[in-house]
Amino acid sequence: MANILILGGGFGGLITAEELAKKIGDEHQITLISPNRNFTFYPALVQLAFGACSVEDVQFDLVHKLREMNVRFIQAEMIRIDPAAQTVRIAGPDIRGDISYDHLVIATGRRLATEKVSGFFDHAHHLLGVKAAMKFGEAVDSFEEGTIIVGLCQDGRLPVPVCETAFALANRFREKIDNGAIRLKIVFPGSLSEAFGGAAIHKKLEAAFAKHKINLIYDVPINEIRKGVLKSSNGHEIEFNLLMLVPPFRGNAALSETGITDDFDFVLVDGRMKVHRADRMYSVGDIVAFSGPKLAHMAVEQAKVTALNIEAELIGREPEKEYYHEIATIIDAGGPESIYLHYGIWDDNQYRLKKGRFWGWAKEMHDRTWMSRHGQG
Repeated sequence: MANILILGGGFGGLITAEELAKKIGDEHQITLISPNRNFTFYPALVQLAFGACSVEDVQFDLVHKLREMNVRFIQAEMIRIDPAAQTVRIAGPDIRGDISYDHLVIATGRRLATEKVSGFFDHAHHLLGVKAAMKFGEAVDSFEEGTIIVGLCQDGRLPVPVCETAFALANRFREKIDNGAIRLKIVFPGSLSEAFGGAAIHKKLEAAFAKHKINLIYDVPINEIRKGVLKSSNGHEIEFNLLMLVPPFRGNAALSETGITDDFDFVLVDGRMKVHRADRMYSVGDIVAFSGPKLAHMAVEQAKVTALNIEAELIGREPEKEYYHEIATIIDAGGPESIYLHYGIWDDNQYRLKKGRFWGWAKEMHDRTWMSRHGQG
């Protein structure tokens, strides 16, 4: 019986566990290790911030879900990995020490590197967590007049919630934006195309922003925030009264000593999701060193590939399943400006861009269906 360890309880970790449980059943031991007992559906945190759903709609009990699948759960932090000894050192409320593995899946997710932008912690909101989303929602509820800025920091790698937040604010404050009491701006560190992995999405988004009276500002690599003033390395100084940013992303610094990461502590993998220079080790999700944005559906597809390749190794075959790196996302504008984008980051021959009210409805239905299917067993 092989011992398969999965580090992380987000999209990548959960779907890897689900797929392996289906494929290998009780033949092998599957263990998921995560510091958090709850799974959070991050794509819905914008809706949570604006009161369109509740905490119960975006979280479920990971422990109960895994128990249904006969997957063991350990609540603990990953301290270090020893690839030579095939062990992981963990520390949690009930356990501390080394745990061995035959196959390892690293799905620990990205770290919010707010320290890379001076003043971020003191002056900016973000939406990458339930408490953070609700705190921003409270700030929006009490906002009366002035300038609101939403934006993407350099290396933020998550443009969709930035756009959706801007549209949600425009819909919330439509009358005050029309009469000039509130000004709404959206900033990106480079171009819209760069933010979306090279996809030519700028024309439709620019038109949608203009229709909602959202002032779009390119080439603002934010490096400092002071009270009421956002600054960039290009010399911008933009005043604000309310600020929401996606901060820079980094990987897990605890992995740097293993020699499997890039300069930003993201894990290097090949197209089969196998970790470079490591045997029987895979990685999925935001921790992976792939180009372009980091989106939930990417983690899901990477997890499916990983499960198939681990299954192949367990029966003595060479893993052959390859991951196709693409964007398939919907930007919900709350109306007819909603946009569907399907784009092959590694192969730009794959490109579809559609716009219409239907896509906002489709996203809401997809999110509800996904949570129902994966959260309730």
